[in-house]
Amino acid sequence: MTKKCGYVAISGPTNSGKSTLVNAIFDKKISIVSHKVQTTLKSLDAVKNYNDTQIVFIDTPGFYQKKNDANYFKDVLASIDRSDLLLVILDVTSKFYYLDQIEKIINKYKKKKFLIINKIDLVDNDYILKKISEIKFIESFDAIFYLSALKKKNIKKLLDKISDLLPVQEWIYKKNNTTNISKEIFLAEITRESILKYLNQEIPYQISIVTDKLVKSQSYTIHQKIIASTLSHKKIILGKDGRSIKAIGTYARNEMEKVLKCKCNLFLTVVLKKN
Repeated sequence: MTKKCGYVAISGPTNSGKSTLVNAIFDKKISIVSHKVQTTLKSLDAVKNYNDTQIVFIDTPGFYQKKNDANYFKDVLASIDRSDLLLVILDVTSKFYYLDQIEKIINKYKKKKFLIINKIDLVDNDYILKKISEIKFIESFDAIFYLSALKKKNIKKLLDKISDLLPVQEWIYKKNNTTNISKEIFLAEITRESILKYLNQEIPYQISIVTDKLVKSQSYTIHQKIIASTLSHKKIILGKDGRSIKAIGTYARNEMEKVLKCKCNLFLTVVLKKN
């Protein structure tokens, strides 16, 4: 069997569905999902073995949040430079933000690029046609896919086309690899997803989470440290009578059990960052 392998970068405005698409492709949680901006902080390589092809998806941190940053395009191009194919995903139900930035990026990216129109299950065909007419540079894309990441509609068509285009070469990762990050880091990201869910806008971006201990026996025992930058943030994370941290822990533990397919005992400690 001839093997194929390559990197596929997934780009798009905040909340367009990048992480939901990755999770749909793998049919399980690979990347954390939130309605808040800049959810993906760590660059994630997600490894999908699809027939004879190993597709390494790069779920890139928020590309379009800094419209006037002098290093903006340099950072974006550096993130996607190692990819063999670029997917640009847009939410058809939202205003198409940053089209001028997207046009500049795809003009500089000289390899194959696909446009993904997401959430088509929420609108009719006439609305979709009206929306894509706003994209004046649509002919710059090599293919367009209309899908629903949440409903997993047309995912197979996308994977088939990606597989067709990737180069013939040996696989980069071992067959049983799923991501380039450790289990400890991924579980910390799940807790951060829970914090994004339960706390207000600014808090989640000023904390870090570390998995101090991960023990597997009949179940998983997980000890994590939530590191807050200020005393006021620590108090907010804990909440009145510990209500916030309890809600955060309950959601995170339930998500961990879904991913690990095993009972989890999660212990969270909130500490202040040392100067």
